[in-house]
Amino acid sequence: MSDAPGADTPGEAMAATSPYLPHRRILLDADELQALSRIDAGRALRDIGIGWLKILAAFGAVALWPTWWMVALAIPVIGTTRYAHQILAHDGIHRRLHPDSRRNDLLCDLLLLGPVAAVTRVNGQNHLAHHRHLASELDPDRHKYGSYNKRTLPQVLLYVAGLSGLLPQLHNVYRLGKLGDAGEAGTKAPAERYSLRDLAIIFGWQALLIGGLSLAIGWWAYPVLWMLPVFVFMHCADLTRQWLEHAHPIPDAEADARRLLSFESTPIERWLLAPHNMNHHIAHHLWPSIPYYNLPEADRRARERNRSDRLGWRTTYREALGRYLRALPLPAPGSGSPG
Repeated sequence: MSDAPGADTPGEAMAATSPYLPHRRILLDADELQALSRIDAGRALRDIGIGWLKILAAFGAVALWPTWWMVALAIPVIGTTRYAHQILAHDGIHRRLHPDSRRNDLLCDLLLLGPVAAVTRVNGQNHLAHHRHLASELDPDRHKYGSYNKRTLPQVLLYVAGLSGLLPQLHNVYRLGKLGDAGEAGTKAPAERYSLRDLAIIFGWQALLIGGLSLAIGWWAYPVLWMLPVFVFMHCADLTRQWLEHAHPIPDAEADARRLLSFESTPIERWLLAPHNMNHHIAHHLWPSIPYYNLPEADRRARERNRSDRLGWRTTYREALGRYLRALPLPAPGSGSPG
């Protein structure tokens, strides 16, 4: 099993504070974890390639038939496929796409993150910090699942529309003036900086997308066929999924011991919210070294062996959303920091 940074390290780094570490050690033994953590680089390349074929086919269809109805059909295809690529990029951040860490990062940057102006080394810091500090005030993604900012229906609607979470997400993921991850003593290390290689990938992709779509379709193609699908089907969907996979309609301090949830989900939910097995979120958080194609088996074993009420399996995201909405409005948090 690879010992590359971002593989097992997020799970191991939870040791000091995480209420979930005992489950990680009990529900899978070392041999099972090693077997389930083996990387199949060919599988990842196949899934990345299939995704790009879908996106290019949607672009091509609009170029051949630039009608409103073709645009309307292309937008969800592009958006959901781009979101599926983002889930694969999430595996890349954990260095689960390729056993060689340098090749993993290059593959992730060139084919998955570059098109949305990101790179593994810099933009992945936010997600790895989320794994280290889940259920604590140090988690940079706490705004996504905390109930303190989703106490009323308008607050929930602003969140799932991608508006209230947009600025915190840009600030954290793109490191806009943000320092690095906080340590146990509360100090922060300097954030990673973008290198010339990173900038070349980011700006090269934007030039290719803007220029290519403008020449093939028209000036409007980049905002309508790229920015819009990415915002609606990647940004909004990811915020909604992460919220429902960690949230309870109760005060955050009470919810922190039960933040890990998985969903059986429906085919439509898996298409829109949880491609590539991300509905098996308990398994991913307990064992981030397990690649996406092995999460169902890890989840099955964990569910059969679990005897704790700190881990929760739900039927569908829709059911979890309904449960939260029925509990609104939530009482205001007490004085002090949220949760």
